[in-house]
Amino acid sequence: MTALGSAGLAKGSRVVLEKPFGEDLASAIALNRLLAEALGPAGEQAVFRVDHVLGMATVQNLLGMRLANSLLEAVWNSDHVEHVEILWEEALALEGRAGYYDRAGALKDVLQNHMLQLVSLIAMEPPPALEAQALHERKLEVLRSIRMLAPADVAQRTRRARYTAGQLATGDHVPGYAEEDGVEPERETETFAELALELDSERWAGTRFLLRAGKALSRRRKMAIVRFRPERDPRLAGLPLEPDANELWIGVDGPDDVSLHLTGGAPQSPVPLALSATPPGSELPAYARVLLDILHGWSTLSIRGDEAEQAWRIVTPVLDGWADGAVPLEEYPAGSAGPPPRARPQ
Repeated sequence: MTALGSAGLAKGSRVVLEKPFGEDLASAIALNRLLAEALGPAGEQAVFRVDHVLGMATVQNLLGMRLANSLLEAVWNSDHVEHVEILWEEALALEGRAGYYDRAGALKDVLQNHMLQLVSLIAMEPPPALEAQALHERKLEVLRSIRMLAPADVAQRTRRARYTAGQLATGDHVPGYAEEDGVEPERETETFAELALELDSERWAGTRFLLRAGKALSRRRKMAIVRFRPERDPRLAGLPLEPDANELWIGVDGPDDVSLHLTGGAPQSPVPLALSATPPGSELPAYARVLLDILHGWSTLSIRGDEAEQAWRIVTPVLDGWADGAVPLEEYPAGSAGPPPRARPQ
């Protein structure tokens, strides 16, 4: 890298990095500084930080829905949205990835990158143009608006856990995470992570964004759930509404498609209604779409350096609090729904 920096980067060359882009905020800043020194005049335009989630057809569908529908735009704010859940729940266990996973954990593996990118796409203001830099700026605005967690917030608004022995949804029995080959139990690596975030923005102040990722859970769910605020009409008070009424589900990586959960039927006896659709697919897998983007010199499906730093700004206080023991490491049986729910943070 030092030799490259003295001559700059050959015209048309690309530098491609796979996540994670650093280990915390300090290392992310150092990595970006090193790249800037090494690449000379080419600078950030030649760097492509790959996050294959951005290349998923379902994620592109999420972006299209977000920007192309005036019906959604009218209610896409804290006046109408109570909370947004981003789920990255996996039914599989380690699948031979202990060498990497035990040094990352759920927080670094998917929440700091994939899931915060989904938050930024859902929460961003409509960009002035559908081009890379405009999208990067809008995503950066969202990441900067996410309130940093103070030590007391880390204890109240985050959770971590790891699975014990159990039976997966596939029927396979797995040992506890601490007994898996290649795992060092004293690391206390989490296989389940949960964060409740607040955005200091005009559009989203008062709406909670809950991010939850986990392995060896009872089912596979990778999706966004937009929960709309309940109807305040006093004439409807006490009616037996379904728990998931008033929600929009947007599948990100199967098996869930897009579905809008409403209430219908007679006013005295409401029944649930679900309007579902399968979003259009793609002839190319996500990584192929990302690589094609890179070959064209586009960065729409990559992460800009300042985005990576802002994501680490959000996550680093959590890492520090967990390392200091501010949040206990809970346990849950493999194949279960995860650790028992607890009261929502206020």
